[in-house]
Amino acid sequence: MRFVFRLETPLRLARHAEDRARRELGFAVAALESRKQELQSLRDELESETRAQEAPRSGEIWIQGQNLFLDWTRGQRDRIRQGHREVEEAEAAVARARAVLVEKKRGVEVLERLRERRYAQWKLERSRKELAEGSDVAGRRWMAQRREA
Repeated sequence: MRFVFRLETPLRLARHAEDRARRELGFAVAALESRKQELQSLRDELESETRAQEAPRSGEIWIQGQNLFLDWTRGQRDRIRQGHREVEEAEAAVARARAVLVEKKRGVEVLERLRERRYAQWKLERSRKELAEGSDVAGRRWMAQRREA
């Protein structure tokens, strides 16, 4: 007779859910890192272009070019603000995915502990049965030997 855990299917499904939650957390972390890199790239671009515009120049200044730069700068700052919002949203998504993973892990751990307890109980019962059967066999042999004597 072998051990059968009646909740093996829910345990297997819980493990799959945990794996899925782990993958989702990985995707969320990757998205967050991507958003952070995009934001840093926007900041770096703004900084380098601003430094280039602040450099001393000789000759005449093109007013329309300056106005275009100011418009681009405003747009870049808007994109940076939007990038900050996207990073915050991505951080929230990571936190949610992390919470889901923790919940799924707990479910798996509960079922695994239950499985271990049930297995220990099954082994104990099996051991007791074998001991009882062994005692019965020994008792019969002893009785048989007494009859023959």
